Amino acid sequence: MRRSLGIAVLVVVLGTAALSVGRSAAEAPPATNTIFIPHVLGDHCGDFFDDFSDVTGWFEGQRDGLLAELRDGEYRLSVTQPGLVWLVGAPDCARVNNQMAVTARWAGAPGNFYGLLFGEDDRAGRAYLLAVNSDARAWLLLRLEDDSLSVVSGPTHDDAIAEGRARNRLAITRGRGRILLTINDKTVGQLPDPDAATPFITGLVAASYTDRAPADARFDDFVHRGQAVGRAGEAASARAGSAWAEPVSATLP
Repeated sequence: MRRSLGIAVLVVVLGTAALSVGRSAAEAPPATNTIFIPHVLGDHCGDFFDDFSDVTGWFEGQRDGLLAELRDGEYRLSVTQPGLVWLVGAPDCARVNNQMAVTARWAGAPGNFYGLLFGEDDRAGRAYLLAVNSDARAWLLLRLEDDSLSVVSGPTHDDAIAEGRARNRLAITRGRGRILLTINDKTVGQLPDPDAATPFITGLVAASYTDRAPADARFDDFVHRGQAVGRAGEAASARAGSAWAEPVSATLP
């Protein structure tokens, strides 16, 4: 279930008779001047949380070599074509001072990876993938630019990564000119953020390194916090024309 902060506003309209002093209860005007106006702050793009318990706006369906679906309270990305990474943008606003996180587990053939996508709302700009291979207990950082992937760092072994099909909590935090990469509450790496005022989007990643398809990743408890850019309605309109409105594939380096 996707959750956002909401509020209800109670507006009371007081007529002159209601303000008169000394009137009896019998002379008081009927209670028809009270109006209840719901005001949902989801329009202002509050913090985004999704436990995938129902349909939430994420892409669901098939593309060449990709199946995306909700299954048993998780979001599933299954990649059947070797050598491809698929990236799916979250149905949320772009933000600055981002904090994004997801719980992920592996359910497919060994040797492949899942991860978090984060970057500008334009594939020609900065976009990165924090990727985890839980079988090797290793992570790597990839950069996507003009539909081409390159390795920024890794793969790096780290004992903080739970092995095999165990769950791992991946997180990205932007602030003070840097981007921190965290796995299971341990900061495993960082990179400079020279333009911290640039809004970032986020999303999810699954890839098949080997010919032992499918790559099958499951995701839960997705969070995206930070200062949202614009209103949710404006964001939804912008997302429709965004580079991340549909799943994006790239060839692994």
